[in-house]
Amino acid sequence: MATSTLHTNADRLVRTRLKAQILPAAANRVAGPDGVLQILAGQGGVVTGIPLGSPAGDWLGDHVEPGASLGHPDASANMAIRLLSCAGNPVTVLDGPASGARGMVYGKHGAVLASFAQEALARLAPGEWVAVDACGVGLSVPAISDLVCHSCSPELLGRISSLEDRVLAVKVAAILPAIAAAAGIGMPAAMFNMDMNTSAPPIAELAAHLRFGDLVAVLDQDHRTARTYRKGWAMVGVVSHGHTVGGGHGFGLMTLLTAPTDRFRFEVDAEANVSRALPLAGEERI
Repeated sequence: MATSTLHTNADRLVRTRLKAQILPAAANRVAGPDGVLQILAGQGGVVTGIPLGSPAGDWLGDHVEPGASLGHPDASANMAIRLLSCAGNPVTVLDGPASGARGMVYGKHGAVLASFAQEALARLAPGEWVAVDACGVGLSVPAISDLVCHSCSPELLGRISSLEDRVLAVKVAAILPAIAAAAGIGMPAAMFNMDMNTSAPPIAELAAHLRFGDLVAVLDQDHRTARTYRKGWAMVGVVSHGHTVGGGHGFGLMTLLTAPTDRFRFEVDAEANVSRALPLAGEERI
């Protein structure tokens, strides 16, 4: 196939600096399929010792979010953070002992998730403020008019894909069938995430090797607006949070790309991870 430069509309996108706060941590009470109630470290706060590239299923927690979870106490400002932040956007710490440290947005759950080097995370605390240089909303590839991008910065798109005869070639860590799609179906694709059925076969086996930050394709998924099943479409997302003991909530995928399946050429590559595409956060490589 002939490969050409990936031309996007990046020069027309608006860059907006957002102020976000590191959210407090949650202790989640979760009932497993056996009815036993467990109390586990949940989402939110600052999670240290789990850099991007770490196995997503190895941790005794509930929806674990590596790095720092970001939001805002004002509802309208919080909505802007959720909608305008994109994977690959730079994040700068504004106050506290880690002031000046730089990281990047890598995912979304209820919050926007940011990765930092472990030495910076060791000095971060809930309540401290960061700036997100948001850019990516409205991103498109004119050569593929039915490709829709969500929460994806131009920089990240340029590093994870290339254009081959009007087909987007994307390296992914796994290609999963539609049965992988679980909690998150029907929710807005520009925010939140879609969980995968990673606790039950066959997805448990297919996704066992996945790591935080991995790029994953799920077939027969149309994520142009609300996430839905559609034969002949596909989505690409990034593993943003860990599993839970609760049914129907496995690893969380934040949507990056969606289009008819024939607009993609997927290549399985174990190294397909946002931390390798954009090592802005200085994370250790696993």
